[in-house]
Amino acid sequence: MEPAAPPVRVSFQLKVLLPVLAALILLPAITLWIVNDTVSSQMLGEANNSLSAASKVLEQLLELRSRDLLSRFRSAANESSYRSLAPLVNESEASARETIRKFLNERIEAYGEDCEALLLVAQSGANPAVARRGTAFTADEFVRATAALTALARQGEPASGALNLNGHSYLVAAVPVAIQENGTPVGALVAATRLGESALQELKLITVADIVLLDNGTVTAATIRQSQLPADLLASIGNGSKEPRMLAQYLALADSYEASSPTGGFNYVLLSSFEKRLAELARTRATLVTVSFVGIVLSGLFVWFFIRRVTQPLLVLRDNAEAVGRGDFTRRITEFSNDECGAVAVAFNDMTSNLQASRADLEKAVGTLKTTQAQLIQSEKLSAVGQFVAGVAHELNNPLTSVIGFSELLEATSTEPKQRDQINHIYRNAIRCHKIVHSLLGFSRQHEPERKLVRLHEVAEAVLEIVAYDMRVNNVTLVREYASDLPPLLGDSHQLQQVVLNIVSNARQALESFRRDGQITLRTGTNAEGDRVWLRIIDNGPGISPENLKKIFDPFFTTKPQGKGTGLGLSLSYGIVQEHRGSIRAESQPGVGTEFILEFPVTTPSNSKPPLFRPDSKPPLPIKHPSLHLLVVDDEESILRLVQEILASEGHRVETAGSGEAALERILQGDYDVIVSDWKMPGLNGINLYHELQTRKPDAARRMLFMTGDVIKDSFQQFLKQHGRSCLPKPFALREFHLAVSGIMKSSH
Repeated sequence: MEPAAPPVRVSFQLKVLLPVLAALILLPAITLWIVNDTVSSQMLGEANNSLSAASKVLEQLLELRSRDLLSRFRSAANESSYRSLAPLVNESEASARETIRKFLNERIEAYGEDCEALLLVAQSGANPAVARRGTAFTADEFVRATAALTALARQGEPASGALNLNGHSYLVAAVPVAIQENGTPVGALVAATRLGESALQELKLITVADIVLLDNGTVTAATIRQSQLPADLLASIGNGSKEPRMLAQYLALADSYEASSPTGGFNYVLLSSFEKRLAELARTRATLVTVSFVGIVLSGLFVWFFIRRVTQPLLVLRDNAEAVGRGDFTRRITEFSNDECGAVAVAFNDMTSNLQASRADLEKAVGTLKTTQAQLIQSEKLSAVGQFVAGVAHELNNPLTSVIGFSELLEATSTEPKQRDQINHIYRNAIRCHKIVHSLLGFSRQHEPERKLVRLHEVAEAVLEIVAYDMRVNNVTLVREYASDLPPLLGDSHQLQQVVLNIVSNARQALESFRRDGQITLRTGTNAEGDRVWLRIIDNGPGISPENLKKIFDPFFTTKPQGKGTGLGLSLSYGIVQEHRGSIRAESQPGVGTEFILEFPVTTPSNSKPPLFRPDSKPPLPIKHPSLHLLVVDDEESILRLVQEILASEGHRVETAGSGEAALERILQGDYDVIVSDWKMPGLNGINLYHELQTRKPDAARRMLFMTGDVIKDSFQQFLKQHGRSCLPKPFALREFHLAVSGIMKSSH
């Protein structure tokens, strides 16, 4: 019997080497898999969260646009211009429809390029009139698409929604028009704005995601080219799921906006590119594989000499990898050998540093997005308040005109000193109201930057007219210390008023919670050389700490509670002062108060010097004219009565007309020495009346004098300059009115 063959012997070295080699192979592989899986999952999770947040932000932005559209046209539908169409809405004649369409075409141009279509329909749903921009859809298609919203508006309920129409997506709003005394409207106004590529690009900047709008499986608009869209985009979103899914190199989230609204809404897809992230992950994987392979080879060669040294770093690497797998990206390997394991540790540290930096950048981006969203909401609120203030101020000018004019007439005819004093008191307070209204009108409207000669105390006084009441009710005393004959500077008065208002408002808010006897001092003067003027705004408030004083002009820096301040007021003020080649600085002592110093270079006019600030100055006496035959045109009965009283008391023969149409009929039938007409009237306004007379009776057109209670816009200013006409702003004093009439008489002879 042959002896059994001896078993194969495995040397101890091999026994040690094989497990070590196996471990060296297995551990990096496991580490790579854990890191890859963890990073991929986390990257996908963060992208999912980011895309879901972007979807919510997009919905909120679309909702803001929809509410803004509804609010905008709810106010517009109650304007007198729309009310004047009430008698025509229910008429079915072609002439009535054509008149309404012409009016809507004018309004759609006035509303700007963001208004795509306007529809005015009678309460019964009949006689629709449509004005549209372009040929994307027909009038009948628009009427049918908005029928549900129109029905709500005809019931007196404003409504908004979204819809797809002929391959385009729109936001629409429907509001009742010309509500009668019994609470029922005479019709409904429907407005639509298009969500095109430019609008989507604006939304993309905020959502930080590409946006694709869909209509029945067809792309209507997108922020990326059609060729860049994933091939399976349309097929993958047809299952109705709203969960994010991977499409090629994109993460896609499909949803719908206002799908339950009467108009059906539209579908959209948000795309977040994964191309760069996948490339970075692949490079990291390749680096880890390469380093691991080199470590395994070298460790196998020197395993007998460095087995303990090699094992320990691997254990450290494993522990830190597990910490990273749990989401702790702050872990670093601080002690490692100067070999392949050390190279793995360095690569690991670089990887965790990159991951930590990426997460920090993502958190910063989310914070910036939230800040931007809050600023957008605040900007919309301020814009709405500004429009409201401007509208109220304009409506006050007409009654102020009557108060000022009739008080002057009463003062001129009264013989009792006490009664004259009382009438003069009414006149002075009406003038004060006029100054406040004028300041509000100027400050609440947006202006193009302009450079004119202005004086610092005039800028300060314009601001104090606005804040006087607020200061008085908060027990804050305003002290004026203006230098006499202060040289002018070249600047934009509206921008400089904004700077002064920001500083004064901040001072008032600081004083409100600090003391009950606050004081704000505004002081002007010039430097020793006389080439610079300065304005100092000093308060006795709590002051600013030294560490905060260094940062007060930084954007978004504020010490106010959440929701009380944006941190942009002083930053914007600093930029405005710099644009005027000036300087602004602050000095403060905690517990004593704060002083802001504004300095600007003096501008010396070459030919003339601007008049000094004299708010109470009166125009010179007008030249007396013999008895004239005048026509006064205004839709305000009180203005007609005032002007008639003024002119009739001087022996003039005065006729009045409450509309442009009535005035045109009288002018064509008779001759008038002067025609005084309001600029803005329902129906045939002052400008249209002038054009009619220019064509049919040019001599009468040359005798026209305009008046208005609104701020004279650039278009109207250009009209006056082009035709050599003048305009009398309301409210006006009697002397101003006489001077304006005298000017018309001179120019017409």
